[in-house]
Amino acid sequence: MRYLNIKDRGKIGLEFIINNLNTISSYGNLKKKDIAPIEDSETLEKTFDHLEFFIKKCHENKKDIQKIELLLMKIKNISNIVLNLKKGKILDEVQLFELKINAMIFMEIKDIVNNIFLDFFHLVDLSPIIDILDPELKKIPTFHIYNEYSNKLKEIRYKKAEIEKSIFSTIDNELQLRLKEERREIVVLENCEESQIKIEISKRLIPYTSNILIDIERIKNIDFTLAKAKLAIKYNASRPEIGEYIEFIGMFNPEILETLKIKNQEFQKLDIQLKKGNTILTGANMGGKSVILRTLTLNLILAQMGFYVFSDYAMVPILKFIQFLSDDIQDVSKGLSSFGAEIMKLKEITGCLKTYDKGFIALDEFARGTNPSEGKKFVKGLSNYIKNFDSFSIMATHYDGVVDDLTPHYQVIGLKNIDFNNLKRKIDLNNQNSILLIQKHMDYSIEKIYSNVEVPKDALNVATLIGIEEDLKDVIKNLY
Repeated sequence: MRYLNIKDRGKIGLEFIINNLNTISSYGNLKKKDIAPIEDSETLEKTFDHLEFFIKKCHENKKDIQKIELLLMKIKNISNIVLNLKKGKILDEVQLFELKINAMIFMEIKDIVNNIFLDFFHLVDLSPIIDILDPELKKIPTFHIYNEYSNKLKEIRYKKAEIEKSIFSTIDNELQLRLKEERREIVVLENCEESQIKIEISKRLIPYTSNILIDIERIKNIDFTLAKAKLAIKYNASRPEIGEYIEFIGMFNPEILETLKIKNQEFQKLDIQLKKGNTILTGANMGGKSVILRTLTLNLILAQMGFYVFSDYAMVPILKFIQFLSDDIQDVSKGLSSFGAEIMKLKEITGCLKTYDKGFIALDEFARGTNPSEGKKFVKGLSNYIKNFDSFSIMATHYDGVVDDLTPHYQVIGLKNIDFNNLKRKIDLNNQNSILLIQKHMDYSIEKIYSNVEVPKDALNVATLIGIEEDLKDVIKNLY
């Protein structure tokens, strides 16, 4: 896939977002399953306009929105009924009932939507369908083959009722048998007439199938856009600007945010800007480099799909592909090591670079699965290679010597500014929660680096804080 495979979508938290996108109707659920990136800037801006409008209405017209949601809950999927009708299939009574009920619900939604929403979401008038299916003009949610459809049917049913009265009133067994036989003949006539009426009703409904399908599509868009609006409101998401580079201020990942809430912790929001070419991200162990890449990738694909993004401000370009390569990739089924699987994925990525004019690539600890000497060369070579294309890339690495003066460089602040001795004392007093205490004191924000500094060497510090043996620590320290 050009825009992440299913596994990578799960890794970055996209599945969490989709699962929390609370569409109500079966139509909205179908729309949710078919979410796709939008590659046309005009269409994407229009999608953002619609979402902005819905967010406004959620605040200003709460009662109307609640009424729409209640009506959406009542809708059943009648798409197949309508499509079969359009092809000339004769509908049975159950299908005619479903068509009538849903047309009535659509009309109720129309009365609200056409007053408060943009023309793009306005529903078409389905009252002619209701008139056909409600000849008694009672406007009640029931349907059967009414006498009003045919004088002949009315006469047949009258005769049947008279015969039934006679059957129940007579005690003559022989007469009763004759009457029952007459009733069977009448029922055959009734069924034939009802079948003819269903044929005529279906023919009368065919001209309105296009209008029903229009309303179904608009219901899909209403339900789906309303779900996106509520998600944006829940997380105070923002409308991204479409531009020539990537920038996020106050960026976060809702899935990780919710996980941290359970632990009474907060997500440390992130600021980042990427220009075309490659950007290097370095940082200490446990510093959250992977979280940064996944959060960035998540927000980029959401913007591309017409969602508000999880940040205070965002600038995004139109991307023709999004690829994510993580350090835990492997394909046991093909007998590939992690490095072998990385190279297979890399072939896909370079194919995108050569085929499409602008995209985004996130590489999390690429070449970690090979020896450090060769791994460093692969990372530096790939970084230089990507610069030749009109795309955006960010590469998290633990290798020194990869960044040159022309390569933008961000670094996770990590444990750089902490009082190490003070933290060590806290951990010594509560050794069972050493990891949690380190995480609480870790600075997960990133800073732009303007000089060719080495990758932070916090592994020994982390090991010391957790409680590595002193004599082992001394041996390792002498090797630095």
